[in-house]
Amino acid sequence: MRDSTYGFAIVEMVHLLALAFLGGAILLVDLRLLGFGLRSRTAGQLAKDLSPLLLVSLALMVISGVLLVASETMKCYYHPAFRVKMLLFVIAITFYFTLHRRLLRSELGSRTTGWAKAAAVISLALWLGVGLAGRVIGFL
Repeated sequence: MRDSTYGFAIVEMVHLLALAFLGGAILLVDLRLLGFGLRSRTAGQLAKDLSPLLLVSLALMVISGVLLVASETMKCYYHPAFRVKMLLFVIAITFYFTLHRRLLRSELGSRTTGWAKAAAVISLALWLGVGLAGRVIGFL
């Protein structure tokens, strides 16, 4: 990608578009858990419907992210914000596919619990941290 005129820009564009779709899906579900918007559906139903979008965008983000890191390996390796981003990313993915998903399954037909609202706040904070750390990489 270093020798390509548009390679890095195209991969970064895919990465950012996947981030937008992933962030949108997570934001919709977490805001629904908090009681905002789309009141005709439960958070569990919404998460189930958005799951394919979330998984495809997550896969595209990982693939494009690996390509971006491969083109700037040394910059990323020594950058503290990259390490923070990767740590938060691993925590966010682990949190989503364990506790968050379990709480969403329990919310399929019932009212939202306090635990589910706490999970939504934690999820939003983790993903916001991933995004902010990613932006810091480009500016420092």
